[in-house]
Amino acid sequence: MNDPILMVVTIIMIVIALALAFILISLLSQMKSIRKQVHFISRNDTNKRITFYGKSRSFRKLASDINEILDSYDERHEKILREDKEIKDTLTNMSHDIRTPLTSLKGYFELMEQTDDPDERQKYSSIIAGRIDSLSEILETMFLYTKVSNVNYKIEVEPIDCSRTILETLFEYYDEFQEKGYEVDVDVEEGIKIVGNEQSLKRIMQNLIRNSLVHGDGDVKLSLKPSEDRKNVTIILGNLMKENEDPDPKRVFDRYYKGDASRHTGSSGVGLSVVKKLVESMNGQIEARVEGRRFIIRMVFKTI
Repeated sequence: MNDPILMVVTIIMIVIALALAFILISLLSQMKSIRKQVHFISRNDTNKRITFYGKSRSFRKLASDINEILDSYDERHEKILREDKEIKDTLTNMSHDIRTPLTSLKGYFELMEQTDDPDERQKYSSIIAGRIDSLSEILETMFLYTKVSNVNYKIEVEPIDCSRTILETLFEYYDEFQEKGYEVDVDVEEGIKIVGNEQSLKRIMQNLIRNSLVHGDGDVKLSLKPSEDRKNVTIILGNLMKENEDPDPKRVFDRYYKGDASRHTGSSGVGLSVVKKLVESMNGQIEARVEGRRFIIRMVFKTI
């Protein structure tokens, strides 16, 4: 009687051993497949990912984890490539933006040296001074852009009189608006306060006003109005565009974006990029839009 039982037990043990051997061989085969794929991916520039069709949850999870690592690596690699391209583009644009006024300065210095006419020398001297101011502005804007682009850049915020700062900044450009013959329509509610940085808000308005003076064609409108619940304030600055201007509202805040690549205005090409970063550093929102021939910048801040 013991022999039949022993035989059954033996058969069962053999079946179990064969099953375990089959499972082990299958697992080793699956592991070998994953290893071969990892080996291929590590030695080739490819977008291939690990494929796994087995039933093992552990190996399926392993394949998924490896793919996540590969995706993360590719994202970092793409980011490095983009940053490298941005650095090269920045250096190219910076060299062009700085070289243009420097070349102009050299030419006017040579003209001034070649004449003894006091009026001519005075004229060239005034032009040179203007070019130096333009170059200083370009360098200052570029420095500020580099500063605000730093991930560790923080500004100190406090309650500020938004209405007063905006009106004072606008008044600084009164003579330039008059010189160009621009009419400025101002609709600003006084006493509106926000949590922000006065110098940053001033720089925001300076860049926007300069943009209107350089690229606009008059009819400037500035408004500052709180929302109905007075929890937010909306600041809108708009101007008519010149006939050759065709800005893309979705790209105007991109660094070095210019609606007309052929124009040479002496601007750094990063003014609106600086504006966007400063607005966001004060937890504000900003957007651009084009309505007919009008270019409009709209900003929203929380009031206090």
